[in-house]
Amino acid sequence: MKYSINSYAKALADAIYFSNNNSQIGENFLNVLKKNRDENYAKKIIEETEKILRQRDNSKKFVITFARSSDKNPKELLKDILTENDSYEIKVRPELIAGMTIKINDNFYFDGSLKGKLDKLFNY
Repeated sequence: MKYSINSYAKALADAIYFSNNNSQIGENFLNVLKKNRDENYAKKIIEETEKILRQRDNSKKFVITFARSSDKNPKELLKDILTENDSYEIKVRPELIAGMTIKINDNFYFDGSLKGKLDKLFNY
């Protein structure tokens, strides 16, 4: 690897943050990765870039995982905590049995699932 993932991510974040023309940034960045034979690290670089951009914008990424799909609009559920710059992702994992989990910026984690409660009960 010619440059570290963090170096690539910082360069990409700077290009996105300070550029007026974002249309060519992705293509140019992929060309640099190919040239350096680092395209296998693209996913990790993009994840790190997202973290850097969220820090700059003081925004959050919510990942909400439900045991079952819901008829309710997720944005409606989160309207009190989401700001304009925040993003969210909804997942469905039946193995949670019931309930939900919430992850914020890959740091804070809330487990309100039945599986989580059973795991705690039988692992202590």
